[in-house]
Amino acid sequence: MPRWSASLPDRSHLVWAAVGLALGSMSVVETATDSVFDYGMAAALPGVAVGVLLALSPRWPAAAALAGAFSVFGNYALGTPGPGGAQLLGMGVLIGHAAAVLPPWRGAGVAALSALVVVGSGFLAIPSPWEGLFYLLVAAAAWGVGALVHQVQARSRELQVLAARLAAQQEAVAASAVVAERARIAREVHDSVAHSVSVMVLQMGGLRRLLPDHPEAQEVLLGLERLGREAVDEMRRVVGILRDGVAGEAADPAPQPSLARLDAVLDELRAGGMPIELVVTGEPVELPQLVDVSAVRVVQEALSNVVRHAGAAATRVEVAWSRGQVAVAVCDDGRPRVPAPRSAGGTSGGHGQLHMRERVAVSGGALEVGPVRGGGYRVRATFPLPAEAAAVRA
Repeated sequence: MPRWSASLPDRSHLVWAAVGLALGSMSVVETATDSVFDYGMAAALPGVAVGVLLALSPRWPAAAALAGAFSVFGNYALGTPGPGGAQLLGMGVLIGHAAAVLPPWRGAGVAALSALVVVGSGFLAIPSPWEGLFYLLVAAAAWGVGALVHQVQARSRELQVLAARLAAQQEAVAASAVVAERARIAREVHDSVAHSVSVMVLQMGGLRRLLPDHPEAQEVLLGLERLGREAVDEMRRVVGILRDGVAGEAADPAPQPSLARLDAVLDELRAGGMPIELVVTGEPVELPQLVDVSAVRVVQEALSNVVRHAGAAATRVEVAWSRGQVAVAVCDDGRPRVPAPRSAGGTSGGHGQLHMRERVAVSGGALEVGPVRGGGYRVRATFPLPAEAAAVRA
């Protein structure tokens, strides 16, 4: 079928030309096979004219519809009582097309004027008004279909614009969430690295005092102390900028979480009625602060998702220490014990997996997220152990 559009590509113009040719041919066949009235082949000319107007309607929709209405004067001039079936169908398509591609008020005006021309000419040319009244119904139906098509197209364009805006907003929110999470990770890296560098500076200072007879070594150690202090000051300055740039963050860092204190984190949710079982396997070792904090954050985010989506379902938290890695897993049974709230603590809904993946990736680990057989959901993060910790275990 031809597209209802005021500006169509060349191929659609060809489609409309084919439709006009088909209706013009139908009018010729209709006249040639008429064995009742036998008006002659000249009576097919108004129908052929309407076919030509259909081919021109994509470029001039209003003018083509009005010219189609005036084609009835050709019928009366040739002695016929009104338009034939093919001609009447083409006149209705012209009105419907005009209503679909023109503004609503213009489409309604074109339909009303076309109906007025045909009905008025019917009253003047033939004694029976039924031909004109029948066309009035055809024109009204055609205008209604065209107006409906126009409304659907307008809503489709609005939905496309809204979808594009929503996609842009989602990208902006996702980018903002990544920036905020990276800033938070940077602060935690600062707290860990600054502590280690500060200890190194103190140890070099003590070593320098133990070498009073080696001025060259003292000079080297003094330079290292100075560089260490400058590095710590620079990290504090950069992280201070990050803290000021992220809204809602406290100026003083809170005590960092740790897998060694995971039970205290779980007790807060247990107090709210969430059944949580903690299972620890293997021999724990000391972890770098970044990995330790990231593992606890993954557990917290996974538990927040359980509360948000499963309504505090029974949950099992596993911490598995093995040779070369530590894995944390959170698995719920999918059967809520209390209604799920609209929002839960932790990160905002919709970005939980994004935050977890960002943390795990920064720590060099891997994240697995997905449903489990039999119901429920499982989040598992694996972090590599540092080389020195693996050596101690060995």
